[in-house]
Amino acid sequence: MKGSEEGFTLIEALLALALGVSVVAVVLSTLHVASNGATKAVSVAAEAEGFARAGVVLAGDARHGLLMRDARGVVIFHGQPQSVTFPSVARFGGAPAVLEFDLRPAVTGTDLTRAEAVMLAEGPGPMGPGQPIWRGPGAWEFRYLDDKGAWLREWTAQDLPRAFGLVSLNAPQAVELVAAFPDLMEPDCALGPGPKCSLDAGVFP
Repeated sequence: MKGSEEGFTLIEALLALALGVSVVAVVLSTLHVASNGATKAVSVAAEAEGFARAGVVLAGDARHGLLMRDARGVVIFHGQPQSVTFPSVARFGGAPAVLEFDLRPAVTGTDLTRAEAVMLAEGPGPMGPGQPIWRGPGAWEFRYLDDKGAWLREWTAQDLPRAFGLVSLNAPQAVELVAAFPDLMEPDCALGPGPKCSLDAGVFP
C-alpha cells in the first residue's frame, strides 16, 4: 500500500540519528582541537615574550658590567650553574651596584631572580631581596663564555667572561640567551680609575 511506503522506517530513523550524532561529535572534536591549539599558541607566545623581557634585563645589566676587586684584591665575580654575581656601573651616578642573578627551582619550572647591593669601599654591601623576572619551564642553568669560545658551567678565572647565558637542561648543548660584557671595561678599570680607564672617577667607591 502507498501509505506504508511513505516516511522512515524505524531502522532508517535510527541510522539517521546515528549519522547526526557522528556529525555533531566530529564538529565538537574539531572545535575542541582548535581551541586547544589556540590556547597552546597563546601560552607559547607568552613564554617567548617573558623570555625576551628577561633577556633585555640580563643584557642591559651585563652591558654595564665592571671588573672590580674587593678590599682583599679578589675579583668580585662569581659564576656558578645556579647563580652569577658581578658589579655594575651605577646607572644614575654614585657607587657601582653588585648584581646577583639566581635560578631557583619552582613547582612549574625555574624562577630567575635579580637582587642588588651597593658597592662599598670594603666590598659588596648586604644583598637586597631577589625580585623575580622570569619563570622558565623545566630546569635551567647559567653558562660562561671564555676567550676560546667555549661555554663553561662555572667561572673561576680572575677576570670577566666574555658573556654569560642561560641554557635549558633539556637541550644543554644550546645556549638560548646570551648577555655579553663590554670588553673596554675589563682591563683598564679593574683596579679603579686611571689614565686608561674611560669611566668617570665618580662611579668608583
